[in-house]
Amino acid sequence: MKKIIVTLLILLCSMNWAIAQSLSNNNNHKFTVGAFAGLNMPRLTGGGGNPLSENWTSREGFAYGVTFSWNTGQHFAWRADLLYSSEGGQRNGMQGIDGQAFNPEAPAGTYFYANFKNESILNYLELPVMGKYSISLSKSSWFYVDLGPYVGIKLSARQKTSGSSIVYADPEGKQPLSEGALPFNSDENIKKSIKTLNMGITGGIGLTQKAGPGMIVFDIRGAYGLTNIQKYAKDGENHMGNLLLSLGYSIPLQ
Repeated sequence: MKKIIVTLLILLCSMNWAIAQSLSNNNNHKFTVGAFAGLNMPRLTGGGGNPLSENWTSREGFAYGVTFSWNTGQHFAWRADLLYSSEGGQRNGMQGIDGQAFNPEAPAGTYFYANFKNESILNYLELPVMGKYSISLSKSSWFYVDLGPYVGIKLSARQKTSGSSIVYADPEGKQPLSEGALPFNSDENIKKSIKTLNMGITGGIGLTQKAGPGMIVFDIRGAYGLTNIQKYAKDGENHMGNLLLSLGYSIPLQ
């Protein structure tokens, strides 16, 4: 009886080892490369009490790129992406404007207010490098978490405004300064006002499912920039953050 039990234990251990090896071979395929694309929901967060950099909300953008993984174990890998990311933010309604843009004789640091639509479109080439930990859900699917730093290189920056409004001295709109509504229709290149580099932290969760020679990858990732992207103090202080939902496909190189 003891021999039977020992034999069964040996067989059970061998089966567990074989399954683990199978999962490892499927999920930790040395090197993998892939492509992805998805919906980007960026948002500018402002501070410093400057009306020009506050009260931004999310806008819809997009992102796409390539991804590379170096698997160093059954559960752990290093992941690096190179992606184009459309970011920025928007403000609709009463908001601060540079007082000197309305009245050149106004003292520096004066802010007036108007009700219009305002969209900041900032496009970056980003390189995140993350540690990635995976656990198996089945023989063909895995769940993972990843986290790491990223650097973004500014590609373009535009400020688009539309609408018309009376200019006010106060954010409540009780002290009009203009006799009638003024147009706020413009498409301005603000690349010189935004810093070239943006560095921050990114991370998220994802699911992979084996399909054909590679894997389908669904990824949810958040990012927050640690850099104040504004080059000039008069524009206030903003940090760039975003939530990215993407779908991709990766294949093993070896």
